[in-house]
Amino acid sequence: MQRRIVPQADETTSQPMVMPGRTDTTEYNSAPVFQMPAVETVQGPQSPELQAQEPQAQLKPQKPPTFLPTLPPKRKPSHLPSTVKQAPIPTRLPTPAVTLPSSPARLPAKELNFEAPTPDFKLWQPPGIFEPKPSERSKQNHFPEQDSGMIIDGESDLMLAPPLSSINSKPISEIMQVAAWEESPRADSTANSFSLVDRSVCPSMSWAHADDFSATPLPVEPWFHDTDTEQTVYDDKHPVPTQRPLIVWGRKFYGSGITPPSETWLGKTNLVQQQLYLYGDYRTAIATGRDDAARLDNWASRLNLDLDYRITATERFHAFFGPLNRATQFNRLERVDGDWEYQTFYNLNPVTAYFEGDAGALLGGAAGTPSPFELPITAGLVPLVFQNGIWMEDAVSGFAFAIPARHSRLLNWANFDATFFAVFDQINSPAFGADNHAGQAFGSALFIDAYDGYIETGYAYLNDREGLGRDYHNMTASYTRRYFDRISNSVRIITNMGQDLPKADRTADGTLLLIENSLVSHEPLTFVPYFNLFAGWGRPQSVARAGIAGGVLRNTGINFEIDGLNGYPTLDATGADTAGGSIGIDLIGDDLDRQLLLEASYLTAHGDRAFVSGDQFALGTRYQVAISHRSIIRFDTMYGWEQGDNNIYGTRLEYRWKF
Repeated sequence: MQRRIVPQADETTSQPMVMPGRTDTTEYNSAPVFQMPAVETVQGPQSPELQAQEPQAQLKPQKPPTFLPTLPPKRKPSHLPSTVKQAPIPTRLPTPAVTLPSSPARLPAKELNFEAPTPDFKLWQPPGIFEPKPSERSKQNHFPEQDSGMIIDGESDLMLAPPLSSINSKPISEIMQVAAWEESPRADSTANSFSLVDRSVCPSMSWAHADDFSATPLPVEPWFHDTDTEQTVYDDKHPVPTQRPLIVWGRKFYGSGITPPSETWLGKTNLVQQQLYLYGDYRTAIATGRDDAARLDNWASRLNLDLDYRITATERFHAFFGPLNRATQFNRLERVDGDWEYQTFYNLNPVTAYFEGDAGALLGGAAGTPSPFELPITAGLVPLVFQNGIWMEDAVSGFAFAIPARHSRLLNWANFDATFFAVFDQINSPAFGADNHAGQAFGSALFIDAYDGYIETGYAYLNDREGLGRDYHNMTASYTRRYFDRISNSVRIITNMGQDLPKADRTADGTLLLIENSLVSHEPLTFVPYFNLFAGWGRPQSVARAGIAGGVLRNTGINFEIDGLNGYPTLDATGADTAGGSIGIDLIGDDLDRQLLLEASYLTAHGDRAFVSGDQFALGTRYQVAISHRSIIRFDTMYGWEQGDNNIYGTRLEYRWKF
């Protein structure tokens, strides 16, 4: 890289200025602003290129040039000098013999004989290089009458900085109109002399390296702030409407401003900021059709209320209520034998009520130290959901804890979590009939990121408190990954064994295989074809399933999924001695504000323990659209053919409001 001379123009010259590194000439036609003195090489031999130049290239010594922050001719102001000429540029400056400072961490401050003409102008001052001091001479708001220039010697990896004590006698306001940064100015100056700075000794000068092509650390645009341009990034922005909880007490939910000081009654390292929220949704729907037993004509409503009392960032009490239903029975207006009846089912008992927190945070707060470990815990009437609700989905009385965020180098597991649970009551499972007090469960679930996919495993032992021989072991495993960047695949298996009963009397005995596939299309968020399969042998069961959660095949397709409100008809979702699947297309709006599902489903019985008498086939659709940020409308329809039984069909329209 060639050295650079920041040129100053002689008002008497008229020849074009030759820019460094260029062979052409550029002429500027306007009045000159500052002058460029002639500079002569005073030491060392000249290069052949310099010797070959014209005789007038030999210039007389002049006063040392004065430093001036310069700008590239990127944006040429209208008042540039009319004719500017630069002296021939030597290809190599000899390196003077100088003694470098032993510790350049902070160079001595020098007095600068200038001051800014306006309060908003401030000369760029690199820390530790120089410190300007006011003087009587600077009150004139003009630079001294000196010619100036700055030379950078790239080949010797050195920077030659002119003194700062003499600058062209032009007002700063006029000079700054044509000044912009080409290189960041740094200098250690003494009067009437050049000073030499070695960047290997002074790291702060590393930006001036000849081979450094990194961006200049100072702005290259003109020195003004365009507020209109800065504001354009906000022109199209507007507040996004979001639904807030119905009741907010204490600290606001995502509130703005300064929050009040936290309480410390759980320790100074486990700060308390109490919050109480009440939120949920209200659902109401009209349905008509026919299920396996009778006609279906009703208008049902459901209210879901979540009460959340947050104490710290990790500890809270939570409860869920369904005041308008009792299990799977909802308040509804129903047609029975040609007459319309209104049936009420009020229930203020909590569906879930539990405490959850982090034992490490609690112990750390009590001891006044940071959390020594992470150990999430929960206890009470706890909702436990594993494998998207397939292996377990129920609110049970018991406790659970987890060991999160571990890895195993031996097994090549990038990350894994382990959850352990103990259930003493409130197990809903066909394995124990309609008695939800008959069973207990003790088990664990493992979640692993490894082997290019995601693994879930689980084991539970279920104890029959009634002593009727219905104890059994429930095991599961699943593996999910993407193949060829086009197919997302999940394979799950659930196995039950161990009941000491005659085969015909066993309520949990068998295996269920589930295969879920979706195609990663050219529009992966809005166009999702899917194809799900299942095969069941015997009578496999989940560990626990609330009646309102539907059957174990709920995720296979919408023709197996209950609506949780009207008693909408579905195909057999038990998986007992049956096999089948669903194929469909999931279409989602570009703004993710609407959805259309089209699906065909089929199952067939292949054993003597199935709950169906023959093949079943169904077509189903679902359309839902958000009509505001807090409410949606959903429309479902299906028709099913059941061999050896009455056909089923249904249509329903639902409105849901979130609060």
